[in-house]
Amino acid sequence: MKKVLFIAFYFNQDNEIASKRLKGIAKYLHNFNWEPIVLTPKLNNSNSNNTNIKVIETDYIDMLDKWIKKDTSNNSNSSNLPTKENKFLKKAVHIAGEIFAYPDGMKYWYDPCFNAASEIIENEEIDGIISSSWPITSHVIANDLKNKYNIPWIADLRDLWNLNPYISHNFIRNFFEKRLEIKTFENADALTTTTPLASKTLKTLHPNKKIKTILSGYDPDDFKDFKNIKTNKLTFLYAGSLYQGKRDPTLLFKSLNELINEGKINKNKIAIDFYGDNDNLKELASKYNLEEIVNMHGKIPHNEVLKKQKEADVLLLISWMNEQEKMFIPGKVYEYMGSKKPVLSIGFSEGSLKDLILKTNIGFHTSNLDDTKIAICKYYKEYIKENKISYKGNENANNCTMINLSKNFAELLDEVGK
Repeated sequence: MKKVLFIAFYFNQDNEIASKRLKGIAKYLHNFNWEPIVLTPKLNNSNSNNTNIKVIETDYIDMLDKWIKKDTSNNSNSSNLPTKENKFLKKAVHIAGEIFAYPDGMKYWYDPCFNAASEIIENEEIDGIISSSWPITSHVIANDLKNKYNIPWIADLRDLWNLNPYISHNFIRNFFEKRLEIKTFENADALTTTTPLASKTLKTLHPNKKIKTILSGYDPDDFKDFKNIKTNKLTFLYAGSLYQGKRDPTLLFKSLNELINEGKINKNKIAIDFYGDNDNLKELASKYNLEEIVNMHGKIPHNEVLKKQKEADVLLLISWMNEQEKMFIPGKVYEYMGSKKPVLSIGFSEGSLKDLILKTNIGFHTSNLDDTKIAICKYYKEYIKENKISYKGNENANNCTMINLSKNFAELLDEVGK
């Protein structure tokens, strides 16, 4: 069996969406004649319970811990500073970050990881390297290992680097950052992304590079112990963060309010459960007279979230109504596929998420009031008639598993290793 070295900053964190993709790849690579050895930092929220995967946790010191000496002489903290001083501190941290956090704040992982990787490579026969970002430091390490040992290397970009629409720097930092990306990936044998649009965008900066889209997926093992439960109300469920209002349920709430007022649905036959943060939910529910329908449960362990998803009738995806969202597919959608439950997705009108929902037939994607009301009505009528909502995901949805994710990476490793 061939061996592949993983450079993965996030791996042992149960609640990190980044960890899920990487854990999935590593878990099932054995099925395709590849044995992973994972290098990851020892973090406070690490949970190394990967019994069948060799995981090596290296030393790690965060940039802030290295450069900011904490004052332990008293109990004062920045929250007690005057407003003007707080603003100054935030500005100072931002400016310092542009200078010192280059290429990112995890750069001090370089030495312990590179040294551990070198020791492994010199003592074992390593046939491939996969590095995954964020952070970029993972790719910098992999590039230097490639230069030193000439081992085939795949750089997995869960999010793009310079072409990420949500990351902006000053023009000086942008200049050096773009130059670093081009230089870093010169020796990469292949680049991978998580959506077709991300691959197309990445090609504009690396026109001569082999770039492959490898969708993420769900792990079937995560759902084997959960069963469907018949509900006495049509229950919608949202699990996750609302990102301080960027994921805004207003369109959902307004649609329900109008449908109730129009007499098209009975408010006593419907419920909406939120698991995660409760940003402005109480006020929004009150605004649309949905206090009796909207239930806020707060944060619960991830395994409990999976159980609750299996018990609900329809699973909600709420995305930011921003054109920049076109490139992204939230990891939660794959988890919903694993739950085998229909989906109501509300977000920007076009993009990778909408394309995936249409391709897999797992539910509806809406971006305006009329379409959202139509989707809710269809689910409501089916529930009233059948006392359940059927899941109509097709073979494309069934193929969105971590097993196929690993198969795609194994095939790419075989290809670049020839």
